[in-house]
Amino acid sequence: MMVLQPELVRDSEYYLPDGNTVIQVENVLFNIHRYILSRDGSAFEGMFSLDNIPQSDSAETLIMTNAENTRSSYSRSHLHHQHLSPEGSSDKTPILLSGDTAADFRSLLWALYALPAEVFAMPSTQAQITRLIGIARIAHKYAFRTTESWALSVLTMCVCQAPDTPSDHDIHGDVEVDSEAGKSIVSSTELLIQLTEVAVLCAHDELHEAVEPIWADLLFAGQTQDIVSAMGLADRYKSQLRPLLGLAYYLMMLKGKEEWTKAASGDVEIDSDKTKKPRLTRDQRIRLLSGYYNLSRACEALSNNPPKLTHHPSCFLPAQQAQQAIGLGGAGTAAAHAHARCGESWDTLWAGLVMSTVSSNAMSNNVAIKIQSVDLLRKMHMVNHVLESLVNGVDGLAGTDAAAAASTFGVMGYGGGFAMAGNMNKNCLRMALKASEEKVNDVLYGLADCFVE
Repeated sequence: MMVLQPELVRDSEYYLPDGNTVIQVENVLFNIHRYILSRDGSAFEGMFSLDNIPQSDSAETLIMTNAENTRSSYSRSHLHHQHLSPEGSSDKTPILLSGDTAADFRSLLWALYALPAEVFAMPSTQAQITRLIGIARIAHKYAFRTTESWALSVLTMCVCQAPDTPSDHDIHGDVEVDSEAGKSIVSSTELLIQLTEVAVLCAHDELHEAVEPIWADLLFAGQTQDIVSAMGLADRYKSQLRPLLGLAYYLMMLKGKEEWTKAASGDVEIDSDKTKKPRLTRDQRIRLLSGYYNLSRACEALSNNPPKLTHHPSCFLPAQQAQQAIGLGGAGTAAAHAHARCGESWDTLWAGLVMSTVSSNAMSNNVAIKIQSVDLLRKMHMVNHVLESLVNGVDGLAGTDAAAAASTFGVMGYGGGFAMAGNMNKNCLRMALKASEEKVNDVLYGLADCFVE
């Protein structure tokens, strides 16, 4: 069966009358100046140097010169009227760029031809952001280093620019665009995916770090299709996007098997635009089951694995002072062993706080919260809430006072454990809170390890 080639069309903007190099991208022809593509030490500079053609030569001169100096490296498809026309000299023999889109190449040419005022203007629309992404992607491919660096820097500034007011519209990750008010111009999940992909492609740490909190906010909003999109993206770039992979799988796991089935079959609510939505694959569902098992075990062991407490210097009694105190009798001996009691109290307090999160009657701001048995992150966040209340409590916090402070968050299932806070050095209690907060970060960045086949 004969496959018909698409009809070639000249680009309306960059088929220049005085251009001397014709380039085909998809079915679009661009006629541009060779010297423009040869700047910045790009890959085109090396390619054009092989032709041994002056960059200022016109298309007609190029045809005449190369008709006398034919080269066997050109294929028969370039033969025309018994002469070998050089690539790029006409519409019939364009330089063909594979793997690019006409839109991306047009964006690159905009950056190369643009006036300084255009280049330094801050983007204010989604279309301009999309163009910058295309510029960064194709500039990276063809080694336009300066252009790539500029595009990535502008993208990072745009992403980091904080909106003035909260969004009035948020459906499946869309954010209402209002550049006049300084609102975020990261306006869709698809755009966020493109930003993340170009950050990974170009190994640009600043842009990567800028999109991470946006992903976190989007995923915690709980829209299933956004979570599935993040899972697919993270699966493609496992080594570079491990935190995103872990968080996306974790939040999808918490939705339960019924939601997994709906997401796998595509039986989910979609926008009126009928855009094709990603679906969970069989491998992804297997990884969700694996993660459920691994996190169940981690939650069971949590109470016996308190964060390592680094005691405050005030918790230690200097050796000489300790010896003198011991000589004073029982009270001095007790003071000398306060450090050991502090560590024991921390272990008991941690176990009690973790066990209290098992209760289905946990409260936060007088609102009942039912914590799933595998919701490791929420368990640890609730523990930190109570620890913070103890740290900020009144002097001499102990026993019933500790329990009263903890009851602010409705965690009343373990009375004796709360009393242990009063037996800890107060500075050590602050250190314990810090260690617990760091443990949450460690768990968050290690979630990806739970979702293995």
